[in-house]
Amino acid sequence: MPRPVGVRNHDFEVKRTALLDALTEFALTDDLRRPSLRQFAIAADASEPTLRHYFGDRQGVVLAILEHINKRARPLWEVVATGSPDTTTAVEEYFRITKAGMEHAGFARAHAFGLIEGMADETIGRAYLDTVLDPALETVARKLAATPGGPEDAEARRAAAFMILSPLLVMTLHQELLGGRLSSPLNEGAFLDQLKDWLASGLIAQEA
Repeated sequence: MPRPVGVRNHDFEVKRTALLDALTEFALTDDLRRPSLRQFAIAADASEPTLRHYFGDRQGVVLAILEHINKRARPLWEVVATGSPDTTTAVEEYFRITKAGMEHAGFARAHAFGLIEGMADETIGRAYLDTVLDPALETVARKLAATPGGPEDAEARRAAAFMILSPLLVMTLHQELLGGRLSSPLNEGAFLDQLKDWLASGLIAQEA
């Protein structure tokens, strides 16, 4: 007996998740570009009609990938959001943990994917903010809120979050994804130490 129209097969979510795992891996490892629906299908070892069945269209594929990235990132965000003994330690811990995530867990590529797709599609741009960039910023603000001596005002914590995340993200994009490591290399350790000192000093000055 055929399945009634609108009723999903019993393993719909399992198959959709398996496709999303493959699509997300492709998004985080392939060349920095906007793949076609066909290229997404090839990467997931599926057909275009299959992707349309599970995601609707190409935009639906990208939106689902961003949601999947959000799901993968949540455990790291929870670790990062943990309070520290003081603001200097908070900045140091954030740089150490997040730099590893940027380089080894694909989060720099996640941001690059979201930026490339989001600047070409307003709906995807908003989704990138909601699922990746704003949660990353909120994580820093939460860490500062849970740290003694951190900014007490929510707007100040948000401003600090922008100042703390932005240089680390730009540095990683510059060095890892745009060829800067070869054409314009940075001493990343010294760079991050200088940033840490400046940012921590600013936060301490604000506390005073």
